[in-house]
Amino acid sequence: MKIKYNNEIIAGTVFMIISAAAWFLIPSQIPTLEKTAITAKTVPAIAVGGLFLFSLALFFQGLFGMPKKEVRINTEFLKSEKVKKELRSFLFIALLLIYAFLIGKIGFLISTLLLTIAILIFYGARKWYYYGIAAVTVFIVDFVFSVMLHVSLP
Repeated sequence: MKIKYNNEIIAGTVFMIISAAAWFLIPSQIPTLEKTAITAKTVPAIAVGGLFLFSLALFFQGLFGMPKKEVRINTEFLKSEKVKKELRSFLFIALLLIYAFLIGKIGFLISTLLLTIAILIFYGARKWYYYGIAAVTVFIVDFVFSVMLHVSLP
């Protein structure tokens, strides 16, 4: 099977999907009782709408204006180093999505500690003090926000 693509098509598609999802999530994520024309939802809606429009422009630029790469998908391609590198990117995104889910369930401190440890393992950190530095940093951030700034973290 042959696929023709370029980075603009992929990036445009991904950010159109993200902006469309954000557009539909804004009403549930930013509740407001204001009845004026400009509310708490105005600036996020403008930003997300702009992201969608520019992503659409990027998609069409890649579709009609930029040269495309051709890839043949077969067993050799699926075992190549290029595919392994892309799978690592998807694994990293999965780590961040798991973190986003866990932060609401088990709180900032534990979920962020787990994320930092997972990222260090992901990148192959072997020195123990890297883990210590990451843990201390998480505790400092938690202390600064919750004690000094009186901001309630999840």
